[in-house]
Amino acid sequence: MAVTVARKMAVINRDGGFCLMALADCLGEAQTTHHRANRGSGGSKVLDHPANLVAVCTVCNGQAEDASALIRFDLIERGLRVEKAATNAATLERAKRTPVEYLTGQRWFLISDTERRHEDEEWTT
Repeated sequence: MAVTVARKMAVINRDGGFCLMALADCLGEAQTTHHRANRGSGGSKVLDHPANLVAVCTVCNGQAEDASALIRFDLIERGLRVEKAATNAATLERAKRTPVEYLTGQRWFLISDTERRHEDEEWTT
């Protein structure tokens, strides 16, 4: 799955059009998407799945990978960063099972580029 412009727009709409990271100097409005588990340089396209993508502004997208340990910990706590597992497939499963905290404080599992499920709802894959 490639992260096409259409997929980015769908994810941004799924996430309400706002940057979910809200780091320092955040623009507020999402213009792009961010991989919760970083693909790295040319990494596996398995991680282009919508469950691994969140809406962000360009400023936060640039700050996320170079963030301090404290900010990285906060991103992990909010589900906006997912640490790599042994394989890319296992990393994607970790992302699917890690809910994302939205700006409202509610936590959602990301299902597809248009669907999310509240963390209190029964889990199905």
